[in-house]
This record gives sequence, structure tokens and C-alpha cells, in this order.
Amino acid sequence: MITRKNPRTTRGDLVNDLQRAGTKVTKATISNTLRRQGLKSCSARRVPLLKPVPVQARLKFAREHLDDPEEDWENVIWLMVAKRRHSGEL
Repeated sequence: MITRKNPRTTRGDLVNDLQRAGTKVTKATISNTLRRQGLKSCSARRVPLLKPVPVQARLKFAREHLDDPEEDWENVIWLMVAKRRHSGEL
């Protein structure tokens, strides 16, 4: 299926491809057919770009902790997960 090979294919692209092949369909028909095949559409969440100051702060932090042992990072990840669970995000 073309959408599994290229998940960024739009309904309009599919309509145009089918029209070139001699089949006339609507975007709604494409959506319904893909949904029946178990495919769902989604949009990426839009997030603001980082400002220069936070970028420099992250880079500084990364450079300072570049040689930290892996065990230290396991603790950091665990704390982040616990904090998210506590705040109700997970």
C-alpha cells in the first residue's frame, strides 16, 4: 500500500494519482478507505522554537555532563519519569 511506504502521502496526492490512472474518487472516499484498512491520520504537534538563551544553556549542560557514567543518566531519567507521573502527565 502506498501510504505504508510513504506515510507523508496526502489524500490529495492519492486522489491525483488515481485520477491519472483513470479512477475518480474524493478525499472523503480515500479517508474512509484508509480508516477501514486500520490507518489513522494525525498531525504533528506544533511547538515553539527554542530561543538562543535556552539553546546555549542546554548545550552547556550537555558539554558539562558529556563524560558522566551511564548509571548517572539512569537516575536522571527515573527522576524525570517520576516527576511526570506525580504531575499527572503520565
